[in-house]
Amino acid sequence: MLERRITLRLIAYWEKLRKDNLMPTEDDIDPDDLQDLWDYCFLIHVKDLDKPDYNYTYLGEAIKKAYQGELEGEGGDQVASPNAKELAVSYEKVIRTSAPLLDEGEFINLHNDLVKYRQCLLPLGENGKVDAIFGGMRFKIFPKS
Repeated sequence: MLERRITLRLIAYWEKLRKDNLMPTEDDIDPDDLQDLWDYCFLIHVKDLDKPDYNYTYLGEAIKKAYQGELEGEGGDQVASPNAKELAVSYEKVIRTSAPLLDEGEFINLHNDLVKYRQCLLPLGENGKVDAIFGGMRFKIFPKS
């Protein structure tokens, strides 16, 4: 039977890819391996975390839906993005430890709905240096009353 929890599946996938290394690289990730989870996944490069207007390299469609993609990006593109300040502590811990992190919390999306989530943050890189964080998030939206 296939494990349904995204956090456990992504950690198992990450472990398989890293083999004897501290962590896998971004090039090791294959979206075809995660077809049923891909819309719930994201990728961000560590070098972008300090930028006030950083963007995710990849942000799955389901995650965009959770945030209700109504923030205006450059050129008027519609984008959705998790709040960097809220996630900074979790990202820093992954970078510092080079280890997976399970996290859960809640936020109010752009439609004022409560979103409760669980996510898995996985370091990617080489030579002991985290270059990117790959993750997955499942959530439940509780519409405002």
